Amino acid sequence: MNKSHITIIRKSHALRILLITILIIATLTILYSSNTAKNTPYPSPLIQPNLVTSYSASKDELQNHEDNKQEQQLVASKVNFHDVHYQVKQGDNLESIFNHQNISGNTLSEILEADEQYLDIDVLKPGEQLTFRFDNHNKLAELMFVSNPSKTILYQRHDAEHFEHKQKLIPTQWVTDVVRGTIKNSFYVSAASAGMTDKTIMNIQKLLSQKINFRRDIRNGDSFQVIVERETINGSPDGKNYVVAARINGKNVKLLGAYMHTDGVYYDKNGNNLSPALLRYPTKQHFRVSSPFNPRRLNPVTGRYASHNGVDFAMPIGTPVVSTGDGVIERVASQKYAGKYLVIDEFGPFSTRYLHLSKILVHKGQKVSRGQVIALSGNTGRSTGPHLHYELHIDDKPVNPITAKIPLLKSIPKTDFAAYKAHVHTLDDLMTGKTDVAASNLDWLDKWAMNQQQANSNT
Repeated sequence: MNKSHITIIRKSHALRILLITILIIATLTILYSSNTAKNTPYPSPLIQPNLVTSYSASKDELQNHEDNKQEQQLVASKVNFHDVHYQVKQGDNLESIFNHQNISGNTLSEILEADEQYLDIDVLKPGEQLTFRFDNHNKLAELMFVSNPSKTILYQRHDAEHFEHKQKLIPTQWVTDVVRGTIKNSFYVSAASAGMTDKTIMNIQKLLSQKINFRRDIRNGDSFQVIVERETINGSPDGKNYVVAARINGKNVKLLGAYMHTDGVYYDKNGNNLSPALLRYPTKQHFRVSSPFNPRRLNPVTGRYASHNGVDFAMPIGTPVVSTGDGVIERVASQKYAGKYLVIDEFGPFSTRYLHLSKILVHKGQKVSRGQVIALSGNTGRSTGPHLHYELHIDDKPVNPITAKIPLLKSIPKTDFAAYKAHVHTLDDLMTGKTDVAASNLDWLDKWAMNQQQANSNT
């Protein structure tokens, strides 16, 4: 074998080694990209590493290579978004709207999963606005809708398979108003004409229902005075308000009143409790807590950290579930992850939720009382076993139902009664017009309003 022939063989052998090396590097790169793609935060540049094709390079070549790599990363990281606005119509649901926007069922499931602990978008109302934000591949990057005038809900893509629930709040201010009027035909009609909302009127009737029959005892010409704390945005009411004090005076009713004290509970002028009490537990029998309230819980199903806005009680399927307070059924629904569930609008700032039910025994709009059986527990939706998920919300903010301060059947202690009488006198003078808001000592109310605002900002 001559020398030139040996040289050709060596060159051919070296070429084979180089090609095999390139092939191995390419294979490892593809495998690495495949394993990490699912966990890559969105949006992310999809860049393949440059393969080494020579054993050495000059400094200029290396610099050009680095410049090109940075330019590729910059181009790949730029995502151009476009928004599509949709107004909810009668008969719409989330599935039909997603189909209309050509959004896949998998993406809908990802949104519902992010909404499991909030149920904000589960029931849509005609007239509500949805904003879909798509990237330049027409993939949904964000869903946004206005929950109420001060709160916007956002579902933002976190990675290839998950969305995150977020909210954007607009700062609000609380304003104290005094509403006075004369009853004509009915208290409800007269109070509504004076500018009070349905919920405010219902709360007044609930507070005074132990003392008065609004159909039988009210007469034309009777008078009413109400102190209302209204939430406003840039000076305009947003619809949320609270009764501070209410009083009715007439032929059959002599100065019947209800007064919020500094503890947020309502009493009559003699210090007797008027606030409907809440039960601590949603079942007559106490069951083991299988998962406590936790703003940051490791989800046993998904393995991801997320808020757990209620308490899970382990119990056999079919266990009677009771309403923890007096209220009105606000929602009866079924969701892929929450299962069969219902929401009750309780008195004042309270509302309750019951999830993963097997059977619901009430209907939307029905009035229920404390201790009434409303459903049977189950294992519907995404669940690791039979249980009841119970939530308590105060001012639309989930709180720990086991430890939260809830209304109990108690009266003003004798040691505090003198201070309470002075408190009632101040509110009476404000309702009758003897003093105005500026001259009244309402520091406690300002503090209460600040606490409400702080609580809402922490949701």
